[in-house]
Amino acid sequence: STINMLVFGLYCLSQSDKVSVTPASGKFCTLATKERMTTPPTYLTESELISRMEKHGIGTDASISTHIENIQKRNYVELISGRKLKPSRLGLVLAQGYHLIDKTLVLPQVRSDIEGQCNKIAKGLAKKDDVVKKAIELFSAKFNYFVENVNKMDVLFGSSFAQLQDVGKPFTRCGLTRRYLQFITGPPPRLYNKTTEIVYPLPIGGEIKQWTGRHCPVQGCNFELLLYSVGAPPRTFPLCPNCYNNPRPEFGPQPGEDKEPVAKPGDEEDEAKERSIRRMAGKNMVRECPHPDKHPLIAEMAVSPDPESDGVLILDPHLGPKWRLVSTREPTIVYLPKNVEKVTILDKKDEIFGSHMMSIEFKDGESPIVGKKKYTSCFAIDEVMQGLVRVHHGDERLRASGGRGGRGGRGRGGGR
Repeated sequence: STINMLVFGLYCLSQSDKVSVTPASGKFCTLATKERMTTPPTYLTESELISRMEKHGIGTDASISTHIENIQKRNYVELISGRKLKPSRLGLVLAQGYHLIDKTLVLPQVRSDIEGQCNKIAKGLAKKDDVVKKAIELFSAKFNYFVENVNKMDVLFGSSFAQLQDVGKPFTRCGLTRRYLQFITGPPPRLYNKTTEIVYPLPIGGEIKQWTGRHCPVQGCNFELLLYSVGAPPRTFPLCPNCYNNPRPEFGPQPGEDKEPVAKPGDEEDEAKERSIRRMAGKNMVRECPHPDKHPLIAEMAVSPDPESDGVLILDPHLGPKWRLVSTREPTIVYLPKNVEKVTILDKKDEIFGSHMMSIEFKDGESPIVGKKKYTSCFAIDEVMQGLVRVHHGDERLRASGGRGGRGGRGRGGGR
């Protein structure tokens, strides 16, 4: 056969560099052999993918760009140099799983057929009800078949990804089950509940630490709290993993999320899923307090508005021995005097700003306020304490100040 002759010829070529041209004539020619490796095709560029989609009748001029944007949002591909789309491990495993169970879920034919039927409706060649009925029947059958064979997908994921219960370490307690959540460093960092199989993505851009024994004060939450530190020197904030992933609108906009148009009625669930996907993909860089200032966790620690931002100053949850206030929205740290021994946030609030007042206790014999070992301060308008603090603004160096680090005292502190 032709194949056998080819194999025999390759064998002869490996034994000698002379090959007979016509055996009867006894003529030979010399051939050089080179060893090379095959290379895989390069990744598709955006324009090449658009051409393929148009070729198979997938999408319209208006929707094709949205499809490409969605697969990037969901971390199925990433855009690399040269405007090429590189499939992620998640995207590859999903495609392999769908192909293994029902290849028509991956191949373009079904989608192309649906688009073709829609075009026929537009041209009056098919009735809408008939097309919809046929499509529902088709995908209903595919869904039932997929559910019956979903174990094949589980096998692929199990071999390609480490199971969450096998990684991470017990870190903090869930407020719903009282079971420990596993901390997976990522990226992206996240907590995993083995009992409910719920994943709680955490903010990126800072350091996550334990804060054992503290619980979220929001009614119905009760999750054990974490500490989130950002910047250098670090500013530390309390973090509730449940409230971070399930923000309540009454507390204000969620820090770290891009401002997006309000979801249309009926689309709220889809918008929530998109936010969850972005968090899972580690898209939210948070370099400030991860909770809005109206969240009870932050509000109960707020001792003054921050006159240089729309945030507030809260007592650093690390507490002593180096007592300090940190801004929730700006890289500003207000260091209290070194002779402060203890600071307690009082329930009492000032009538102007609604911030909590502080009880400040100085070390024996070291009080800078004559005759007062204990001192109650409304920091926003307290010129005495403002004159004793040191302020650090972002990358600026620490410097002693009679107020806001040489920026004209507390600025709006006493006049607001």
